Amino acid sequence: MRDGIGIWARRRIVAARHGISQLPDAITSGALYTLLFATIIWLFGTAHIMIISPIVVIFRGRRRKMFPLSLIPRVIVTLLILNVLAHLATLNIVFCFALNILVPFLLVMVQASQFAPKAYFGYVMAFVFLELRPLALDDFLVQLAVTAYAACILGAVLLVMRWQRVREGSTDFNLAESLERLASLLDRLADGAKVVDVHSELTEIERDYDRLCINDRRLIRTPDATSLRYHLVATLFQRAIYLIDDASWQRGVGEGLSIEALHDVASMIRQVKAARTPEERAVVHRCLQMMLDMVELPDGRIRVFFRSILHILMLIVSDPVIRPRGLKLRIKPARESVERLLTSLNPDTFQFRFATRLAIVMTLTCSFSLLTGFNHAYWLPLNAFLLLMPSYEESSHRMVTRPVGTLIGCFVSFLVVQVLKDPIEIYVFCMVVITLLYACTPGSWVQAIFATSFALTMCSLTMAETTAMALRVLYVCLAALIVLAVNRLVMPSTKERIYAGNRRQLFETCRSYWGIVIDSIDGDIELGQAADMLSDFHLIYEQAYSYAQEIDDEAERTAECRHLVTLWHMFSEVEQIEYLVLAGEVDGRDSVVLRKVASRLGDKVVPAQRGCLAVALAAEIRSDEIRYALVHYIENALALT
Repeated sequence: MRDGIGIWARRRIVAARHGISQLPDAITSGALYTLLFATIIWLFGTAHIMIISPIVVIFRGRRRKMFPLSLIPRVIVTLLILNVLAHLATLNIVFCFALNILVPFLLVMVQASQFAPKAYFGYVMAFVFLELRPLALDDFLVQLAVTAYAACILGAVLLVMRWQRVREGSTDFNLAESLERLASLLDRLADGAKVVDVHSELTEIERDYDRLCINDRRLIRTPDATSLRYHLVATLFQRAIYLIDDASWQRGVGEGLSIEALHDVASMIRQVKAARTPEERAVVHRCLQMMLDMVELPDGRIRVFFRSILHILMLIVSDPVIRPRGLKLRIKPARESVERLLTSLNPDTFQFRFATRLAIVMTLTCSFSLLTGFNHAYWLPLNAFLLLMPSYEESSHRMVTRPVGTLIGCFVSFLVVQVLKDPIEIYVFCMVVITLLYACTPGSWVQAIFATSFALTMCSLTMAETTAMALRVLYVCLAALIVLAVNRLVMPSTKERIYAGNRRQLFETCRSYWGIVIDSIDGDIELGQAADMLSDFHLIYEQAYSYAQEIDDEAERTAECRHLVTLWHMFSEVEQIEYLVLAGEVDGRDSVVLRKVASRLGDKVVPAQRGCLAVALAAEIRSDEIRYALVHYIENALALT
């Protein structure tokens, strides 16, 4: 009993400390909310404040990130379009059904991923909240003006914060710091540091860059040197990880050539970091090429690592707009963007499964609100939207914390209304509450207390507080039942289901990456496509491996982890082959043979134990690096059987 109380107390202390640490950031969000709340009421009236919460959510998602200046007009235009669609959804039940199925579904498919699962949240919230209260045409035009005003305020605040980050030299991407860390880790490895320690640091940094690649991804791809650098740096760390994970290299780590090669690579990394001017970068580029031409290493993993790292460093010091042969980063035509969207319409993908559930929940609840017209019926879709989360486990957690927090919030609001009678006092109290709300952990019962206190205290200005409390509790419980039913019956995304889908996706990525190799041989490869596959594979692998390590049965856990590691080794080999092709390491004869091998392995990832043409052709490859990687790929593929 005492142990249980102690654990509970420690958790409350940790939560309180977290809230205190988040308070300065919450004050910024609360200030933006207060500014919009006060000015919108003053300029347009109290009927048009629903846009404020989505604006603050979008602000909180972007406030700490560097972003292209083109983001601001995109946000403004998107919010205006969503406002128009939200108004159309309130005109009749047919539009309500159609738009609540289509709009949330498309927003999730385009914006979210299993690595950024809530990227959809702000825009879907804007659409849902703006349709909660049907408006006449004149009032809708006012709401459209309010949306434009709030979006412009958001843009101005984001621009100021971006300017401040630039002035302080703070960016999402710090090339110099990352390169120095990589060089230091390689020096430590050569000097005898424990492989386990170096491996964990390398993996942590590489995953950070993979997430930057994911977060920077857009449906319409435009030439972007920053995204290219994210990809190149992530690849540098990936190369180092795969090097130290290779058992054959670890057995020979004491050899002088291996140690010298690691120190040489670390030295060149620091020279790349130090190069500032175009002239300095050109000199470093020539030095890298000289090392590729002159340094001879025995066949093996260290040779593949040495040459591939130098090739990537040459790309980093090159003009980011001018690519070597075959490296193209171009604007994707509308057709290709549509094809990419259609590819994700797969029941295995996180986006499709969650987008389907969200569309069903919003259609049911918004239709109920529109058809019944009950007092505060819009609280039903509002709460359903906040309860339905991408993760089944998080959604289940919220279905407990939100009703509990709602009940406590009703009691708090009742006491406050007895004390505060003046509307100004109520407004001030609500602004303090909304600031505290942003300091809370999302989905916690404490956050639900503040949300309920805010909503009911505001409602006390227009209706009896007891009626408002009863309706609030009723709609929260009804929303929880609807979300529970949809989560259970419609494409559930439990951890087990996500793991099974991740496993299939890893296998499919290994297969489809051979198509990238064929495009590279033909000189028609888009780097963005390869970068997307690389980031996706690593982050899917991270999720899958984390789940596999938690399997209770030891034999099953060992088998699943071994299977995943083998898939990662296979992907790393084919990805290194692709980079060697891009770097011009394959002559005409080898390219013909490699194209045949890639075609065979693309059709059948796991070759037959005997009589496989790909195995026979691999021996005909003259390039040591290509042959080494290909042989290891086939060995790992055979191990899967």
